Amino acid sequence: MSPLPHDDRAAVTAPRLSVTRITRIHPPAPARYDRHTVTRAPAHDPVRARQVVNALSTVASVVDECEPVRRRDLGHPRVLADLDRVTVGCWGSVVQITDPAFGEDGISSRNLDDAFDAQVKDHPDARITGVCEMGFSETYAKYLVHVPGVPRVAADGWEDMDLTGDPVETLRAVGVTPGGPGSADVSLDDLEGFVWSAYLDVLACGLHVPFVNEQLRVSVFKVTRSADVRDAIEDVWHQH
Repeated sequence: MSPLPHDDRAAVTAPRLSVTRITRIHPPAPARYDRHTVTRAPAHDPVRARQVVNALSTVASVVDECEPVRRRDLGHPRVLADLDRVTVGCWGSVVQITDPAFGEDGISSRNLDDAFDAQVKDHPDARITGVCEMGFSETYAKYLVHVPGVPRVAADGWEDMDLTGDPVETLRAVGVTPGGPGSADVSLDDLEGFVWSAYLDVLACGLHVPFVNEQLRVSVFKVTRSADVRDAIEDVWHQH
């Protein structure tokens, strides 16, 4: 494995686009936000965000903290320095973590699983979603869902997705009627056409992806990694 060229700060990362995110919804879960009600979401809590980032299994230490920025202004990792930046948003009972160390390719790396398992172990009563979408020459995706009281939902793959668990049961466990008003169109008869982003948005109370007009802020941290985590990041993100 070749080392990352840390002295080349202009080097681009391998995936064209990426989403590497874990979202926790602690009880009581808020009503699902929309583009209007998101303006009334609780303000970001930077003190709690520091506690969250310091507890991450993917972070060895925090070396710098930037001023909070708008979530919708965050881009994808483009240079090597971005791989050591973690963002955390804390809005009331919602915690959202974006970390390049959650990225994987589904073949030689399964990094999201370990990070997700650590979150479930530490917060078993929370509703937790994990997402890894990596745009290589083709797109690899993994989705993980923990809802207390029902089996985990997990799906991953390139063109064909392998699924375990029952997305319908998971929606019902959080009080959502599949196919009802405001819910995802869940059909396990057509997994290829299953809209994972809509499903995850229901579970994440409307905060799976930013709204175009939202003002939600996140804290941005520059971190160090353990040797194992650094190796895992290199395996996924290094431009070969």
